[in-house]
Order: sequence, then structure tokens, then C-alpha cells
Amino acid sequence: MVFDGRRNIVEIDDDEKIVYFETWKPKKITGTRIGSILGYSEFSTPFKVACEIAGIYPGDKPDKYICAGNILEPVLRNYIGHSATKFLSGPLEISGDTRVKVEEPVEKERCQYDHFHDNKLFGGLVDGYVLVSNKRKAVLEIKTSHNRAVWEDGDGGFTNVPMTYMLQASLYAELANLDKIVFVVGFLKDPDDFVHPNLWKPSEENTYIIVKDKLNMSKYMSDAESWYKKYILGGHTPAWTDEDGEVLKYIKTTPKQGWSN
Repeated sequence: MVFDGRRNIVEIDDDEKIVYFETWKPKKITGTRIGSILGYSEFSTPFKVACEIAGIYPGDKPDKYICAGNILEPVLRNYIGHSATKFLSGPLEISGDTRVKVEEPVEKERCQYDHFHDNKLFGGLVDGYVLVSNKRKAVLEIKTSHNRAVWEDGDGGFTNVPMTYMLQASLYAELANLDKIVFVVGFLKDPDDFVHPNLWKPSEENTYIIVKDKLNMSKYMSDAESWYKKYILGGHTPAWTDEDGEVLKYIKTTPKQGWSN
């Protein structure tokens, strides 16, 4: 077989709109990927995720929204963690003097960017856990957003969690053997807060806590596994679409290494 010459790529078939690849160590299905695989994401596609898992596309460069989220994740975690009993007892329906705490996640560099090494197919990084009486009660998922309307529930609250985020957090809850998810959402104003995210401070006016039951992940994970077997283990991507222009441009303009097998 003659290889294309680009990293892990065997052939780019413009007629079928498919990339054939060979990789000895594909990446895992993470919480940030499962929604895209199943067609729920407005920011990514099955083709893009297949390229990421196969190691032929490194992922999008961080934009201002991703950078702000990375900067403010520990800020929001500390904000909730410093008064966890006050903030979380009500939403978690915990009464009395029960102590609630936030558990920091293991640093990503120390765990090789995966908190779930015991699962060969699914993994990812959690933002932390909520502890009740020193036992894990819920997965903590921290988000920043500039669009309050997406989260509005029609009753004056902000409890409408986008499906991609529900799948992400539910996957981690499933892998952690937990049934509850605590979302902490910080709403930023665009563009000012994204230009200077270090100046943004969480408060009860701009930060909301949403408690959700984990989704039943059986079918979602089964469908994602079937997709993985068909495409990743099958050595080819799904067909690309018009939404995949940037990914395709990156792949096609990557210099060839000039070798064949």
C-alpha cells in the first residue's frame, strides 16, 4: 500500500469525501467528543472528531472563548469551593449540618490528560467533584458562556443545559459511578470580559448553579462505540461536509514527509 505521506494518512479520497488513515494509538472518546460523534454539537462534526482521534488533526486553536474558559475554570471552582456548603446544600437538597466540599481534579499533566485510565475507550478530564460528608456525590462541570439565552428555561431561570454539555458531564458521571452533576456556569459579557477575563469576578448575579441527574448513558455510549468501531477501527473518517472546510484545509496543506510503505 502506498501512503499519502502525511502523518497517519493513507489516502484522501475527494470523490467519496473520506480520509483513510492508519494509526497505532487512536485517542479515546472523551466528554467533549461524544456529543460531536452523535451529532449534537454545533461547534464540531463527526469528521473533525474522527481526524482528532486518528491523530491527523490537532484540534482547533483556542479562541477567546476557550481561553477565557481555561482562565476562569479555577476561579469558578474556588468561588464555589470556598463556600460549598452555602452554595450547594440547597441545590443538592442536603439538610442539617452536613459538610459539602469541592474536590480538586488531578492535574492533567500528572494523569496524562485522562482521569479514567481504567476504561480503554472512554475518558477525559473532569473539572472536579462535589463531596458530601467526604464522599463523592456529584461530578462538577464548570462552564463559561456569553449567551444567557441558551441556558434560559422559560421560567425565569437558567437550568436549560445544552445537550453537548449534558452528554459530556453524564459520561464522566457514568465513568465515576455517580448519578448527579453540578454545573457551575459563569456568564461573561462579550466582548469586554473575553478581552480581559482576569478582571471578571464571579458573583451571585453572574454565576449560576444547576444540578442535574445523569443521563442514562447506555445507548449513547453504545452508539459512540459502534461509531468508533466503524470509523476509527475501520481506518477511515465519515464523509466530510461543508462545515469541515478548515479541518480539510489543514490536512491537505500539511507537508508530506516523503515516505512510502
